[in-house]
Amino acid sequence: MISKSICAGIAAAFLASSPVSAAGFLYECDIVDPERARGWISPKIAIIFPDEKSVQILDAITLSYTKNPVPGTISRNNSKRLIVKWLVTGVKADNGRSFAGIKYRASISKSTGAIEVSMLPKGYDKGVRAEGTCKKRKK
Repeated sequence: MISKSICAGIAAAFLASSPVSAAGFLYECDIVDPERARGWISPKIAIIFPDEKSVQILDAITLSYTKNPVPGTISRNNSKRLIVKWLVTGVKADNGRSFAGIKYRASISKSTGAIEVSMLPKGYDKGVRAEGTCKKRKK
């Protein structure tokens, strides 16, 4: 887990230079109450579509542990909803506990831009959730 101010600063700086091709786009998402997720869900998340068949996720969590965007999986992408999943490995909590990986899932309403993000450590039954809003944009 990392502090909220570090998350926001890292994600904001990197979003300014996000790699989106001319054909691509991204969802720039702001989490309304990141404290609710106890630092496990970044206050700022970019869901990047470099092309129509692939997705990458960039936020303060992925930057802290992998130093790069992580590939995601598109679970649903229809006229109403986008659902993507991704895994972050090499994660350690502030107390030193290591995790086999952290599974994330984001669901975006295409009509309102509302996002719900959930996080679940591999091998655990409980995780955390957070909500916010997203804006679709080109580079």
